[in-house]
Amino acid sequence: METLLDCCCGIDVHRDILQVCILKGSSDNPEIIRCEFKTIQSDLQNLIQWLISHDCYHIAMESTGVYWRPVYEAIERYHLDCKTLMVVNAYHMRNVPGRKSDVKDAEWIASLLRCGLLKPSFVPDKLTRSLREYARLYKAFTWEKTRYMNRLEKFLQTHGFKLSSVLSSIYTISGRNLLNKLAEKGYLLSKDVIEALDKRVKKSSEEIHAAIKGQLDLFERTLLKKLLKKVDQIQEEIEDMLEIMHEVSQTYEMQISQLDSIPGIDTLSATTIIAEISGHPDNYFSSSEKICSWAGLSPRNDESAGKIKSKKILHGNSYLKSILCQVAWASTRVRKSPFSAWFWSHQGKLGKKKAIIAVARKILTLAYKLLKSGEFYDPNITFKVQSSPPLNNS
Repeated sequence: METLLDCCCGIDVHRDILQVCILKGSSDNPEIIRCEFKTIQSDLQNLIQWLISHDCYHIAMESTGVYWRPVYEAIERYHLDCKTLMVVNAYHMRNVPGRKSDVKDAEWIASLLRCGLLKPSFVPDKLTRSLREYARLYKAFTWEKTRYMNRLEKFLQTHGFKLSSVLSSIYTISGRNLLNKLAEKGYLLSKDVIEALDKRVKKSSEEIHAAIKGQLDLFERTLLKKLLKKVDQIQEEIEDMLEIMHEVSQTYEMQISQLDSIPGIDTLSATTIIAEISGHPDNYFSSSEKICSWAGLSPRNDESAGKIKSKKILHGNSYLKSILCQVAWASTRVRKSPFSAWFWSHQGKLGKKKAIIAVARKILTLAYKLLKSGEFYDPNITFKVQSSPPLNNS
């Protein structure tokens, strides 16, 4: 293999230790310098000083999970002369022919980097990484709230309170007023129902009172209070998280506005998308096809002897894929939008799941092109993007 770098370093990142290997020299038998460091901050500083002492400015690392983050950020912050810093995908690296063992992982990473055979994974800038952490935590909080709301509904159904049958949601203003009174008294009178209901409720007070007749003892009321308190706590965390996300995303205000102009995307979903692909995805992905493949919205290429075995979509980025599917469903309900027209004309042939994946791909393609060009979506211009490849499985 042709040597492109005279000095480079490979790092195999584990939870507690780093296996590091430097290859020096342009000959076929370079000098091999190995060392082992811990992943604590003091040892990361020693790692950086060790790299500088060997005049090593080209570094690649392999890692699972999030163990690469502190190593990457330490080198990014303190090794100011570093010219190449990449995180590589273990799957891609194993596709390169050659030896691969746990003992020589770091040396093999350095060898591939030395010959220019490594493909860097997408690592956005520090601000985007911070925004991504908040966006993903926000999603976890919303899941947690949904879980406790389902538990609250199960509790009410178990004790014969059919509140969800007469209200659109048990956590509306009226629903919450009724639940607070129920948790305090253990039962509800007609007067309590009338006082708790908002004027926008469609059902009559008599129907609602009939649906929630019953009684809770002391222990059951205590449990209901605990559930309501837990939901309130999570809601407060969600609101705090939204405020922080708004502050962190101020730098990407224009990009968020660009995505917000696309049918089906609001400010929150635009912020979440930016958190996953960054405000300038064209700096990391050379084309919209590349970013769609990374997001897991492209069919896999699994063909042998002229027979296509599978075109099931790739795993990709599950966070980005889920938010794109949500906005895709929203866009299909926007009248006269190109996404809506395409979905309803193809869902009969493809099926709703495959069609919505195709719409999500179209939205990501459009988002990439808008962010690259700095333009806003114009509904008066004919919407044209490359047709999505056929999907056999979703």
